[in-house]
Amino acid sequence: MTDGDAGSATPAESWLLTLVEGMPQMIWRAIDAGSWTWASPQWQRYTGQTCQDSEDWGWLDVVHPEDRGVARCSWQQAHAQGEFHADLRLRSGSGDYKWFQTRGKPVFDPNGQVIEWIGTSTDVDDLRRLQAEQKVLVAELQHRTRNLIAVVHSICAQTLQRASSLDDFRDRFEDRLSALSRVQGLLSTSEHDPITIRRLLEIELSALGDGEIGSKIVLDGPDTIIRNSTAQTLALAVHELSTNALKYGALSSSAGRLDVTWHEEERDGAPWLSLLWRETAPSRPPAAPQQKRGYGRILIEQALPLQLGARTDLSFKEGGLSCLIDLPLKLAHESDLS
Repeated sequence: MTDGDAGSATPAESWLLTLVEGMPQMIWRAIDAGSWTWASPQWQRYTGQTCQDSEDWGWLDVVHPEDRGVARCSWQQAHAQGEFHADLRLRSGSGDYKWFQTRGKPVFDPNGQVIEWIGTSTDVDDLRRLQAEQKVLVAELQHRTRNLIAVVHSICAQTLQRASSLDDFRDRFEDRLSALSRVQGLLSTSEHDPITIRRLLEIELSALGDGEIGSKIVLDGPDTIIRNSTAQTLALAVHELSTNALKYGALSSSAGRLDVTWHEEERDGAPWLSLLWRETAPSRPPAAPQQKRGYGRILIEQALPLQLGARTDLSFKEGGLSCLIDLPLKLAHESDLS
């Protein structure tokens, strides 16, 4: 079948030619284990080769140099396997390479002898790219799942160590898991809706569930975007501060007030977020630091500096608690998969 056959073709041949030229796949014919005798117009349009250019082993010229060995090896195995099967990168007329799934089947004569091979090359470049992206996403999911399990284990261990009873453990553990669940909700949409410090604070403080409490809280600062790798630990720290304020601090007092202010600043050429959590409860004396550090203090004074490179200062002053968190907005060589 050649381009010149169209004018003298029979109706059946014309129908077959129309079918072949209308298919999205590139079609070819071959003999002698890979020696091409014909290539369809689709092949010619994509590669820029004429039908004559692709004949014999000329088609191999547009196969990526790293895949030519694969192509030859697949042809050597084709007779034994009863098919030709190879994924090859083929060069377009503009010089770009794309992946094509190339398959061929033998055509037999009445005596069972192979007359020729007929095959197709199907564009699978987008599919392979999506498969590669899927592998990255699965690896990221596995990484995050391992991290999440480690966080849950740490929360469980710390809560169990400090619980006064089984009921106390249950209440505290469920409360902290709820906070962890909320930040996971933020992370699940962060690709399209970046996490800001204001949004994180609003979600944690609104979880306190009291309309009157909202009137005692003032949030003041820009819509600073924080790193995904920062959000989880920071949200747990904010949750601990919020819970403490509600049970023992400013939000437990009718005259109490919570001011959370933050701003961005540059230090040594790098952006930082400076956040000040300040509680005011005039009727309350300053709380004495506990001899045994609670989970919240460990998060703020140890986990934030260790995991996020933050600088923290937690103090119990006259009238209420004050907590300063200075947080780098970027870390050198950091991957946001963490």
